Amino acid sequence: MKILGVVVLYYPDEAVATNAKSYIDLIDGLVVWDNTPVPNVSFDFGYPNKVVYKGEGENKGIGYALNQAIAYARTEGYTHLLTMDQDSYFEREVFDKYLERIKEFGEDKRVIFSTNYYLTSQKKTYYPTSSNAEEVSSCMTSGSIYPLALFNEIGDFNEELFVWGVDCEFSWRAKRQGIATICFKNILLTHNLGYQRKRRKLLGKEVFPNEYSPTRSYYNVRNGILLQKEYPECINLGSHLKYHLYKRIVFILLYEQEKFSKLKALYCGYRHGKKGKYGMCTQSF
Repeated sequence: MKILGVVVLYYPDEAVATNAKSYIDLIDGLVVWDNTPVPNVSFDFGYPNKVVYKGEGENKGIGYALNQAIAYARTEGYTHLLTMDQDSYFEREVFDKYLERIKEFGEDKRVIFSTNYYLTSQKKTYYPTSSNAEEVSSCMTSGSIYPLALFNEIGDFNEELFVWGVDCEFSWRAKRQGIATICFKNILLTHNLGYQRKRRKLLGKEVFPNEYSPTRSYYNVRNGILLQKEYPECINLGSHLKYHLYKRIVFILLYEQEKFSKLKALYCGYRHGKKGKYGMCTQSF
């Protein structure tokens, strides 16, 4: 394997360079794409011969950033793409084991490779850990490894989704073409799911509000509706809206800041989803 990594930045802090050190040793190159509107990458990733900094001085969305890395990988002769979030990392020697599992499974097989996730805010794993390599419905962007041939076969990431669902959509599109997403459930990526900050009590039950920004709240609702129309077999819209719309309304009213902006974002996301509107949101919240 000749692996190109890509990590997408958005208002990063110094932890991004430390996190990258958990995998940079074992990949062949790293694209650091900065989606921060006023980029100021001043972090030392080390490996100056491996790291390429890119960006366009504005937030172009996750899909666009990943597709630019795919284009770079094609021109530079890479065979696989590792996609990472800025706040995700592997514990010591875990990435080594991940690559070993991929080679044992078959690095050139027509599949997407993914990890299990240790969710820091919830202090638990996303899937029960096991030694099995099992097919799952989709993977998160962070920690996934894609044979580059898959993009040539079924196309690149969907830039029109901008943020939420870019990773799921690719897995679902791949599944329709007989391409499985394989999860190694004993390979853990430490990952922060959303913006959960503080546990609360509601009607005697512990809850953990996911305090997304207004803009992210918009995409979470809108894209769920759009993707349910396109992949009705893959997403339960009722469950999606229960988590990203109805519960959010309650949590915003009770606990969160920017109440008006977030409620407006949820309303616009629902309305635009029903209208079938894709692309970057130009609505102000």
